Amino acid sequence: MRTHVWTIVAALLVLIFAVATLGFRPSPAQAATPAQQGEVSVDIAPLNSSVLRPGQDLQVTVSITNGTDESLPPGAVELHLAERPLSSRTAVDLWLHPAEAGGLGDLMLSQPTTAQVPPGETETLVMAVPAASVPLTPADGWGPRGIAAAFNSDQGIQGDGRSVIVWYTSASVTPVDLSVAMPITTPAGTTGLITATALETYTSPTGLLTRQLDGVINRPVALAVDPMIIASIRILGSSAPPSALDWLARLEQVTNEIFPLSYADADLALQAQAGSAQPLAPLSFDPLIDADLFSESASPITDEPVEGTPLPVSPTPAPRPLAPPTSEDLLAWDYTFTSLAWPAEGTVHSGDLAVFAAGGLETTILSESNVSRSDSAATHNSVITLGAYRGLVSDDRISASIREAVRATTDQAWHAAIAEAVAQLAAVSLEEPGTSRALLVSFDRGWPSTATRLSQTVDALAGVPWHAAATLTQAMSAPPATDVVLADKTEPQPRLTEGRRLLDRESEISAFSSALEDPSALTAPHRLDMLALFATAWMPNLDAWTDAVGTNLTSSREVLHSVTVTTQGPINVVGSQVDIPVTLSNSLQQAVTVRVRVIPSNGRLVVGGDVESTVDAQSARTVKVPVTAAVGNGDVSLRVSLLTPSGVPVDDPSLIAVNVRADWEGFGSLAFAIFVVVFFGFGVWRNIARRRRERSSEQHSAAGPDEGAGGSTGAQSRA
Repeated sequence: MRTHVWTIVAALLVLIFAVATLGFRPSPAQAATPAQQGEVSVDIAPLNSSVLRPGQDLQVTVSITNGTDESLPPGAVELHLAERPLSSRTAVDLWLHPAEAGGLGDLMLSQPTTAQVPPGETETLVMAVPAASVPLTPADGWGPRGIAAAFNSDQGIQGDGRSVIVWYTSASVTPVDLSVAMPITTPAGTTGLITATALETYTSPTGLLTRQLDGVINRPVALAVDPMIIASIRILGSSAPPSALDWLARLEQVTNEIFPLSYADADLALQAQAGSAQPLAPLSFDPLIDADLFSESASPITDEPVEGTPLPVSPTPAPRPLAPPTSEDLLAWDYTFTSLAWPAEGTVHSGDLAVFAAGGLETTILSESNVSRSDSAATHNSVITLGAYRGLVSDDRISASIREAVRATTDQAWHAAIAEAVAQLAAVSLEEPGTSRALLVSFDRGWPSTATRLSQTVDALAGVPWHAAATLTQAMSAPPATDVVLADKTEPQPRLTEGRRLLDRESEISAFSSALEDPSALTAPHRLDMLALFATAWMPNLDAWTDAVGTNLTSSREVLHSVTVTTQGPINVVGSQVDIPVTLSNSLQQAVTVRVRVIPSNGRLVVGGDVESTVDAQSARTVKVPVTAAVGNGDVSLRVSLLTPSGVPVDDPSLIAVNVRADWEGFGSLAFAIFVVVFFGFGVWRNIARRRRERSSEQHSAAGPDEGAGGSTGAQSRA
């Protein structure tokens, strides 16, 4: 037992010694020690071009970022070349994003650093490996090669970074046909039209829409345009910002392929999975068109630029509209094709395709995460068959690289992203030499304010020998891949929940609108705002989107409750047939026609049929509902409901308390009859009594005084 204990102790001592030794001077293949991991980072990128030819020096930039709390002492930067070519896309991925630390390859150059790097600071070096020191010859096959930079100090390797180049020997290559699709969109909003102020900002010389168009105009890039942008500019008429009109005029003259996104770039997959039977579109713009903005007397638009702010050059003068457009006019455009659906990435389910097709969208752009391949290492044409429909699969890896390039804020970051894209293209070309491949890459909807390298990125791709610019039409015409199928995905559950609430509310708004004098004045703006909330641009910020949906639902609920019953009880019913007054209030900006339906809680009252009434805008009106008292007295609750002329409930039912005293009418009649009898009887009695008194008085007067006396004497005598 004691022997075993000493054996274990000895083993532990050996292990501790080995760890201490490795921690003091690790090999180049070893990652930083746990205490230093993530604290010092090294980034490397080709300086001028990621394509290296025989006889050329390899020029790179290396950045060392000190994330520690202490200054990084001087050391040395080593440049390495991977030992083996990266002959596949998988090899490129593994080199750039290794699952674990590995060897960096052959050492090409070591350059000392002379200054400390303070905490939180970055030191950037420009390094050049002489052509003679690059261990590659014309005999080596062309293709991607891994390069790496490692920073060494007295404490050992502190960090390393990786990038790629493509060794090109003017060998015969098969270019990859690459189609590029780019959405022209604006940031997420809550209204279905962009304001003039926002348009002026977006189309200014440095504005979002201007930068998007400048980067791709007349280049081999297919433009997916949000129709909301076009409609928002046109509907402003003479009040449209000059820069917006100029931007629209430029868009009309581009040579690019153009196809429409859904209005407001409303996520098609979310619409389908939330329950819509077809893609949603604007109902009408008529209630929002201001005819005064399209008359000859409208204020002219001045083309004079604001001092110090030059306007973008317009190829033709911006048009000046004179007649109000129709809804069709606002959306009209000469698109190259209108059959493409572009939902949010990684969200499409097979059941969505029929919904898309119901709107004429029979080809769907998908991300690679939305499909599965029998051979995950192979690259196929982007077009695939989806039963009766068709898909275009965007290459995720190349797309991610060019998106990073566009967002890059430094030259080094841009070169690193472009190098990865170029290496991926080279690997595709090498997969099956002599076989042409047609790929699609895409930009995303998110467009940060710092994205200024779009044209630079597009030009960089065009300059490599194994790349051939292709149109989207060519991509759709390529032979479809045979071993790629749709892998069903769905929208996140919170988005589905809120999307269903929006669709349910629109159904309620549509039903309610049948009571209005002009239903489209309510339904058309509501549809536009709902489409804005379905925008794909909301996806990265679920919390903000949920808040925006909640605000919309609250506002629309107020509309549904804008026609109400304001009568409050109790009301006394003292007759057998009376009219119950019911006051209706309308807070809308237009008249409504409703049916008033009253249902008593018991049989003491009998109510006739519904009463229809029209209530003017911003007003109230009292309608009379006839009721009949039945048997007995007591309390009755009248349930008053408002309905549209077609029978759709409006607002919640109201209860009015009623006190029924139906026998009061009988009691009153009896009392009145008794009063009449007594009154007239008393009158008759008074007349009879008066007449008797009058006759008695007359008789007494006719007898005279003597007769009265004699009579008296005679009587006495007889006595």
